[in-house]
Amino acid sequence: MSRKLIWLWIFFSLSTLVAAKPSETDDNALSNPTRAPTIAAWIQRTRGVAGPLSVIIAPRITTYNELSPHSYTIERDGSLTINNPVADAVLVDFARLNGIKMIPTVSSGWENGARIYQILRDPKLRAAHLNAILSVARSSYLDGIDLDYENLPPDARQAYSDFVAALASALHRAGKILSVTVPPKIGADDSCVTCKFADYAALGAVADRFRVMGYEYRGKTNPPGAIAPIWWLRQLMNYTVTQVPRAKIILGIHLYGYDWGGRETPALWWNEVMELKEKWSGEIRAAEPDARGIVGENVMTYSLPAPSPRCSHRDLECAPTPREKHTIYFVDARYVSAAWEIVNDFRLGGIVLWRPGGEDPAMWDALRNGY
Repeated sequence: MSRKLIWLWIFFSLSTLVAAKPSETDDNALSNPTRAPTIAAWIQRTRGVAGPLSVIIAPRITTYNELSPHSYTIERDGSLTINNPVADAVLVDFARLNGIKMIPTVSSGWENGARIYQILRDPKLRAAHLNAILSVARSSYLDGIDLDYENLPPDARQAYSDFVAALASALHRAGKILSVTVPPKIGADDSCVTCKFADYAALGAVADRFRVMGYEYRGKTNPPGAIAPIWWLRQLMNYTVTQVPRAKIILGIHLYGYDWGGRETPALWWNEVMELKEKWSGEIRAAEPDARGIVGENVMTYSLPAPSPRCSHRDLECAPTPREKHTIYFVDARYVSAAWEIVNDFRLGGIVLWRPGGEDPAMWDALRNGY
């Protein structure tokens, strides 16, 4: 063998050894980092929005690769009712023309957890519900189904896992995707009672997408504060990657804020916060990091006149009208960039947005440039 051939053989052998050696020994960490990330959105009609096609989807169509309209309501007999057939048909056609996967969401809603549990426990209702989902998912116009079941009791854990496994098997035989949306947990012993039904390991083993709702750390019934601090999202992912393959994990982030201070605590989009800032001279600042890390959200404070007190006709004058003080926590492009950094750091499968429609426009540059 010539010297040149010997050197070529040595070089090839060493190259093969280096290429074969993984950078990490943890199989759960070996997702392909060059794979295109998922950028998905849950779509739902809401106030001030004419329709998901014209207002929400079309302006940012080149950014998405998956869409999940909240299309179906679950009835007591396990059947599904489509919420807006015309809007969904238009959205499906639009997605197909633009190469976007359509994975509509079947949602229980927070208020129907008990209904879902009853369906899962009754063999006839369970079978009817499974067949109803399969009947929808097998449409040639859809790529799969996203399950978003919420507020189930802890006792539903095994029944729900078994149902998802059976559904996954049937969907995969039909060449369809199963996405499962789960509540956020920072550990197996998480104190969240309404999260215990979600067995991360069991669900993650059979689902193709594992969407974690990374929000509502603080809800509207709590005192004012960050809705989903960045440090908390990292805690969620620290646990999730020990249970589910990284490439399947899709981090769900919120695009809304809460306005505390009035009789109610409404959810607001970024553009609505900006309108309030202009109208009431609101003051905006970045939420300060705490001992646990970066918060990432913004705080706006403003005041407005409280409702005038009723005055007796015998009173010469009323007491001065007090000012109603409001505090809003909300997110912008900076928050989305920080969340996208988590996707990169943990090498997750992507991100899903709840929900676009009035977000900070600069957010889209953060998504396009962040991976």
